[in-house]
Amino acid sequence: MTAAGRETRERFLRTHYIMKRALPEADVRGCEQRISSLTLPDADDRHILAAAIEAGAQTISTFHLRHFPAQVLAPFGFNARAPDAFLCDLYETDREGVRAVFDAAPLNLSRAAPSAGSFIDALERQRLVGLAARLRSR
Repeated sequence: MTAAGRETRERFLRTHYIMKRALPEADVRGCEQRISSLTLPDADDRHILAAAIEAGAQTISTFHLRHFPAQVLAPFGFNARAPDAFLCDLYETDREGVRAVFDAAPLNLSRAAPSAGSFIDALERQRLVGLAARLRSR
């Protein structure tokens, strides 16, 4: 971490590499031309909306729901959901799949793998309280 509390560039690039390897189809290109025509409460978020449109997304997962009003997203056929609500819905749809990802996630960390309990504690600290509760109820 840098002094300003931001991740280092090296860590960002490592995370980016891991994400591209795991989800190569999630790399959205060609959405730049849409940005200037979009209107959101925070203009700095227009690239997210443009990428979602280009990708044919169903949902934008964000902690900043007020930045993505339903009336702006509806014409494009998708909505915004808080990450915890999104992941809880995913859990209810595919419990085995989410549990398998949860079990494997600590193994992907570069430091010592945390216990299941401490990993769930970390999810709670990241405001994923509903998901953490579901995972605790094994």
